[in-house]
Amino acid sequence: MRKCLNPDCLYTNPDNSKFCQKCGNKLLLRERYYAEQILGQGGFGRTFLAVDEDKPSKPSCVIKQFFPEAQGTDTVQKASELFAQEAERLEELGKHPQIPDLLAYFTSEGRQYLVQEYIEGKTLPQGLEQ
Repeated sequence: MRKCLNPDCLYTNPDNSKFCQKCGNKLLLRERYYAEQILGQGGFGRTFLAVDEDKPSKPSCVIKQFFPEAQGTDTVQKASELFAQEAERLEELGKHPQIPDLLAYFTSEGRQYLVQEYIEGKTLPQGLEQ
């Protein structure tokens, strides 16, 4: 299934869809990545489990979508700067066994995105619960 990335839609579409059947939004980011499901969300964005269509093995990856719900231009501007800094720091760190690789950072349709390697396993809350 392919999840629409339009924050006002988030409709789940059939696998062969190129455009959202509900809102018409393009489903492939950069003609490469498509979202399958929401992994989490907070005040400044959503995280999706995704697929990299460019690689023969179609590996899973993670799309982080900057989507601030906060009010006020200063707050949104600062959050946008911090999101960009996250991408810069991930690139500076390079390959590290404890940090998912940064695959891409870009803006599409006025929204910022980070694409990172998907690492299967427990989430932090799940690990702490154990």
